[in-house]
Amino acid sequence: MSQHLRPIIMAFALGLLPCAIFAQEESTDQVIPSEGDQFPIHITYFPALKDANGSGLMNSPVVVLLHGEKETRQFWNKGSAPRGTNPFPVELQKRGYAVVSVDLRKHGESVLENQADPVRNDDYQKMVLGDMAAVKNFLQEEHQKQNLNMRKMAIVASGFSAPVAAAFAEIDWKQRPFDDHALPAKKTPRGQDVQALVFLSPDKGAGKLSTSRSLGFLKNPSMGIAFQVIVGQEDSQDFSTAKLLHKNFTTVKKNEERAELISPKLKASGISLMRQPPPVAYVPMLKFLDDHLKSKEIPWQDRRSRLVR
Repeated sequence: MSQHLRPIIMAFALGLLPCAIFAQEESTDQVIPSEGDQFPIHITYFPALKDANGSGLMNSPVVVLLHGEKETRQFWNKGSAPRGTNPFPVELQKRGYAVVSVDLRKHGESVLENQADPVRNDDYQKMVLGDMAAVKNFLQEEHQKQNLNMRKMAIVASGFSAPVAAAFAEIDWKQRPFDDHALPAKKTPRGQDVQALVFLSPDKGAGKLSTSRSLGFLKNPSMGIAFQVIVGQEDSQDFSTAKLLHKNFTTVKKNEERAELISPKLKASGISLMRQPPPVAYVPMLKFLDDHLKSKEIPWQDRRSRLVR
């Protein structure tokens, strides 16, 4: 059997290769105010579907999709799949996930009216503390409606948004729980929701953010975070960064079973990797998310403090 055919046949056998018939998507475009400065952040929300969640919507995992430099969420919504397959968020939705694609500030529709300000160094920190915090607030509202389980969250990021995703995950895991019970294990959590990170051609930093520094915290094996990096070998700069990030994360041996570096012999980078033949990035990402997010047994719980329920 040809080595090139084996991954494709395996994908069919595992039910991971989408059919050429497009799924009917259900999505809405919304605007949410960034924390702090109220900057208008545009998102597309693909809610979890009842027909795809036999155990109930409250058990649905959620994936947040972030774009690369000079890109928009439409790169995910419309241009993130090989020819003849569903765009990645639609395929995830069909498989039982809730999905949010985001225009980070000063990208796509997330701009102030009649202004075209360039992205400045301090904007990256605002993306973490403001834009991503707003996304988390949105997801918590959906969580409280029992439309998804935000304790089962993954972030998929491309290029410069990788350090943004890593920094947000770090902050999320540093959140202290509500002081609403005498026993620490019974206290209601405020964070610890990001269970998996997927980076496409990641940048090593953005402004004062450092991907490696954040991963240095997130690699603590007690957190159990899963980490996948996909990068083209012929994309020399990104390939070097991706290898270093993967090496950093797997210096802890317990992390090796939850970490994956995929490096096809291509020059394609970022979201464009998703448009390559399915075994390059599309199918491995679906399998990774199914294995390390969807299959996690994390029960839904009320995220309001017991003091105000």
